[in-house]
Amino acid sequence: MPVLRIIYKKEGKAGFISTNYIGKIFERAVRRLSIPLIFSQGFTPRVKLSLGPPLAVGITGMNEVIDISVADTGTNVFYIKKTMNEFLPEGLSVVDCRYLKQGEKSPPEIKRARYTMKVRSGIVPEIPDTWKIVSQKEDIVDIEIPIDRFKHRDLFLRFGNENVVSRILIF
Repeated sequence: MPVLRIIYKKEGKAGFISTNYIGKIFERAVRRLSIPLIFSQGFTPRVKLSLGPPLAVGITGMNEVIDISVADTGTNVFYIKKTMNEFLPEGLSVVDCRYLKQGEKSPPEIKRARYTMKVRSGIVPEIPDTWKIVSQKEDIVDIEIPIDRFKHRDLFLRFGNENVVSRILIF
């Protein structure tokens, strides 16, 4: 069964859209393109799709991922990218899309993410040993964090809700 992988970014006002609703938005956009989708079996069939790791509401995301099962690979990915960006709400945009090759994992194996945070007076609070500071410029710090068993509240407790700016997934 072919799978369409969509890499997207979520910024601005779209940062306040929940992960659950992101799936619905992309499902509707793909339906508008008239791409035949694969549905689950059972009493209430749903489109087969896989979202990447959830992102807390209010944080922008770059390099986010969603995989959607489609019936065929007949639609050109350049057309999908261009047209889907017209259908998506302000702040959501497709960066890249492609069909998965045979044997590729869906969803992809994502082990780390890079978070950008604001810090007061350049002082970084104490962080766990598994987190790694990648760069620091004045009041902005980039930290690479392993995704397994990660909770956004751990980040919010150290830096505050309003100070977490963005996330970039690392495949």
